[in-house]
Amino acid sequence: MINLKKGFRAEENLRDYFNRAGYFVVRGVPFKYANFDITDIDLWLYGRASSVSREITIVDIKNKKTPQAIERIFWIKGLQAAVGADQAIVATTEGRKEVKDFGKKLDVLVLDRNFISRLNKNSEENLTRYSDEEFFEEISNYTYSKLNGDWKGRINRAKSLLTTGLTFDNANKWLSDSQFFAEQGLVSHMHSEIALRSFYLMLSYFALSVDYLLRDILFLEPEERRKAIVEGFQYGSSGKEGIENKISMSLSLVERFYEGGASISKQIKHKVDHEFESLEANLLGDYFSKSEVFRTLFYVAKELEEMSMSREFVHFSNSSVGVKSLIGCLFDYWGMSRNSLVQRSFDV
Repeated sequence: MINLKKGFRAEENLRDYFNRAGYFVVRGVPFKYANFDITDIDLWLYGRASSVSREITIVDIKNKKTPQAIERIFWIKGLQAAVGADQAIVATTEGRKEVKDFGKKLDVLVLDRNFISRLNKNSEENLTRYSDEEFFEEISNYTYSKLNGDWKGRINRAKSLLTTGLTFDNANKWLSDSQFFAEQGLVSHMHSEIALRSFYLMLSYFALSVDYLLRDILFLEPEERRKAIVEGFQYGSSGKEGIENKISMSLSLVERFYEGGASISKQIKHKVDHEFESLEANLLGDYFSKSEVFRTLFYVAKELEEMSMSREFVHFSNSSVGVKSLIGCLFDYWGMSRNSLVQRSFDV
């Protein structure tokens, strides 16, 4: 078990606190702009207040003797705007009343020295789940994780997508990452456990994004809801009309500037249409449009995240009906054998 530094222990304690409060919590989320690494968000929180209300909160934690709390309030307010979060929190060892007053003025919740002291005093080391450091150490124990798809880099990139929005584009990326780790779980015999843990983690982000996206189409008629889901997965955030406009613009340039452009354009259009038609998004539309599915997605996401970090590996066969159902649906979507996953989950 890794002996966490004082600052990391404070992050783990707050992660556990917000998890118990009902949030989906991600620790250490990289925020990038263009090709620049800007900062890491200490905690990224997703809350489901009601069937149609979702809230994203970012938390900055400074467990230092000189926390510079006023500066952190300025900092996180700007970061909140940059990532589109609904709320911002600063957790600090600062105790001055003026700091909380300033936070209130800027609509930033300040968890001060008294709160942090009580939390640290009452919190015990979580013996039921891995810390992020321990999780990544498990990945590092797989010698070829860097060469075989850069597992740690892939997970960090997946985390960073949380700062760019829970969109269909990102949902498709998390879906792709989930497939990658599911396949690794079937072929990496010596390291199938950490591969499946990573699969659970990527799948939790995917489920969370779908929960967020469905809130806007919840009250559509069933067939309209299904169509919106299918088009989202098939064409991404731009939608069918947006993609078709981009394709038409590109093909018009081909026709204009290339010899035989009309013929080339026609061939490209035929191939592109075929590629979109080959995407079996109808299966996802059928599944996620079911009321019993979208009502439980948030809780499925939380369960998957907890399974990924549980010290005692959890066979998906021992998970809830919702988790089993989601995994089964996606294996059908990917054309992978459900039986192979069942067998592998019992082998680890």
